[in-house]
Amino acid sequence: MDQAIVRVVEPFLAEVDAALGATYTAILFGSAARGDYVAGRSDLNLMLILERADTAELARLRPAFTRWRKAAPGLPLVISRQEWLHGVDVFPIEICDLRASHQVLRGPDLVDHLRPDPADLRRALEKEFRGKLLRLRQRYAGESDARLGDWAGGTMSAIVLFFRCLLGLMGRPAPAEPSDVIEAAAGLLGFDPAPLLRVLACRTKPKTPLTASDFEAYLAAVERAAQFTDQLELGGQHS
Repeated sequence: MDQAIVRVVEPFLAEVDAALGATYTAILFGSAARGDYVAGRSDLNLMLILERADTAELARLRPAFTRWRKAAPGLPLVISRQEWLHGVDVFPIEICDLRASHQVLRGPDLVDHLRPDPADLRRALEKEFRGKLLRLRQRYAGESDARLGDWAGGTMSAIVLFFRCLLGLMGRPAPAEPSDVIEAAAGLLGFDPAPLLRVLACRTKPKTPLTASDFEAYLAAVERAAQFTDQLELGGQHS
């Protein structure tokens, strides 16, 4: 685990241990679990699965959350065990992401046995691709060229996640490395990966210039993904 992650997560979990004992599961996921975490740019994703997630339990976690807030942006997710085990239909992308890569830091592994329904995953992916497409169009119309790269780079983690889940839905290997995911998605969807790889570079190198044509190619690839997912039929066929 990256030392930048350890410095935030371990003191936090020590306080959660003191508050809850050995009654919970802690799961690291996202870029922090895959190994492509970028300090200062990536979200640090941690989920706590509690026996109960009522206000009394949440109040016991407040000191640990205060420590986290001082050390990193965002906050860990909290869910009850029952909510988690019965939420496969409403969290298909999140479960897809967790199944691809996660690290159990406390308690039993409550991920490996979960399988999102392909129909739920397809529907969720279409919604996310279409939502991102709206935001990309909004930025293209309203943002200066000089700022497109920095903004686009910040969106790439989510798009790579959606590509990874789409590849899995199609029964194709879903690589861990973001650049490999883009290459694989390009092969599936039929777009040139080079502009998206340049957008990806903006994620790890803030202020990297991005041409309007690269942003347009990024927008077109997301539009293609939305259309493909919309037309996708169960059984791996699409019209």
